[in-house]
Amino acid sequence: MSVSILKTLNLPGWNYKMSHEGVSILAPTKRDATHLAQSYGDALSETAAKINGKVRIKWRGCKSPIEFYGWMASTKAPTLSETAERILHSGGSVFCSQLHVPIELLYRMVAAAENERPISIVRQDTRKQIIVNQPMADMLQTPPEIATQRVMTQFWLPEDLAELEQRLHNDRQFTWTYSAGLNEQAWAILTTQFEAFEVEGIWYRQGTSLSTPQLVPIPSRAFAPPA
Repeated sequence: MSVSILKTLNLPGWNYKMSHEGVSILAPTKRDATHLAQSYGDALSETAAKINGKVRIKWRGCKSPIEFYGWMASTKAPTLSETAERILHSGGSVFCSQLHVPIELLYRMVAAAENERPISIVRQDTRKQIIVNQPMADMLQTPPEIATQRVMTQFWLPEDLAELEQRLHNDRQFTWTYSAGLNEQAWAILTTQFEAFEVEGIWYRQGTSLSTPQLVPIPSRAFAPPA
C-alpha cells in the first residue's frame, strides 16, 4: 500500500490486518471509510491485484463493507465468479428469474443489491419483471419469487404503459411521476427514474423508485385481462 494510505491507517482509531483473503481495514466511522475509498480507490485496487486477494474496509456496526478487487485496477472485465462473489457478499438481496444472465445484467444486479432504493428490471420484449432487489420486493409487498414472474402489463393502465415505452424510446433515461399497481390489492402514485438499456440485442428497462408510494383507489380498468 502507498505511504499516504499507511499514514492514515496508523492514525488513532484505525486498524488493519492481513489474512489469506487479503487486507481488512477497520475505520473509525463510515464517513472515514468512505473518504478513504474515494481518495485512494485506485491504490487499494492495485494492492488487491498485487496480493491476489481483496481489500475490505469496515467500520464499527458495519453490515456492508466497501470492497476492492484486483480486477478493478485493470481494464479487464471481472469474471463471472468475481461478480457473483460481490452479489453473495451483498447478502443475496437481489433476485432474478432469468436463467441466462449476461455480464451487464450481472453488473446491474450487483448495483441493485448494494442500493438502498427499490430497483426493478423489466425485459421489454416480454414485459416481464425479471429482477428486483429486496427494497423493491418490500415496497411491492410481494415475495420476490412472485415479483420476478410478473408480466407488467397487468400493473399499468394501457395508455400509461404506452406513454412510458414511447418516452423510453425517445429519451432512454428520465424521471416520471405516474400511478401503477404495487400488487393485486394496491394502486399507488409513484415517482421513478427509468432507464432503457440493451444487452445482447434485447432491450430492458430499469426503474429506481425515488419516493414513498402514495396509495390511491384502484382504477376501474386496472387488472383487466388483455384484450
